[in-house]
Amino acid sequence: MLRGGGVAFGPKPRDFSTKLPRKVIQMGMRVALSAKLKEETLGIMFRLYWPSAKTKFLAQRIDALGLRKTLFISGEPIIHEGLRRAIRNIPTVKLITTEEANVYELLRWPRVVMDLKAIDYFERTLKRENIQVLPPPVVEESPSYVT
Repeated sequence: MLRGGGVAFGPKPRDFSTKLPRKVIQMGMRVALSAKLKEETLGIMFRLYWPSAKTKFLAQRIDALGLRKTLFISGEPIIHEGLRRAIRNIPTVKLITTEEANVYELLRWPRVVMDLKAIDYFERTLKRENIQVLPPPVVEESPSYVT
């Protein structure tokens, strides 16, 4: 007996979450990336690198390039320490790896910028059989630190 009474069959914590199939998740990534490409809000850089961990100079560079409210996706398994430290203090910019990328993040950010390794990763993992993949257009520009 419980002092003060009790509930005979009270609520028990249960998990009602469901997991989406892998092919549905891949289709969502394909649709999100295609939408960004169609809206012309998907950018490609040769690589994401920043030599120093100073946020001030990176923020000035991002403002100069007009890349506020941008999601940067790196194809490297480990992000360069200087870039990671500099970008984490900028509230309107986010840096993630390809493994951390999901449909929500792609649709949440107005602009997405990826490096060439991220493009190769998404082409490998999201490509469908018997569909030709075109190489990304490469435009040579002057070298800078955020390339």
